[in-house]
Amino acid sequence: MIATMAAIRIVIMSTESLTYKELAKRLNIKLTSARRTVMRKKWQRIKGNDGETRVLVPLVALDSHNDSHNDSRNDSQIRELQAKVDALNELLSSERQRADICEKRVVSAEADRDRWYAEANKPLFKRLFG
Repeated sequence: MIATMAAIRIVIMSTESLTYKELAKRLNIKLTSARRTVMRKKWQRIKGNDGETRVLVPLVALDSHNDSHNDSRNDSQIRELQAKVDALNELLSSERQRADICEKRVVSAEADRDRWYAEANKPLFKRLFG
């Protein structure tokens, strides 16, 4: 039963249909390397009516390749993100200060409430004559 389940297991992935030329261009590799990659990874190939072979490439493979080869982060993007992080840190700091003030007010209000409660629960004679 276990061997049967392993054989039946199907993985459903989102794919993109590309020719070998398109794949080579997307992965920034040579055409022969694209063909070898397809064979090595055993991606499905489909021969089209136009005679071109199309490969069903998992989007995960394209995304991971783009992430690993796209190290051209702009300094301006980094500065922009850092400015946003700094602004959020300032906002967080001011909100923490506001929360501290509110907490002090709550403690003060609770103490005031407890004094009034104690006063209200005194017998009438003690309330009137101390």
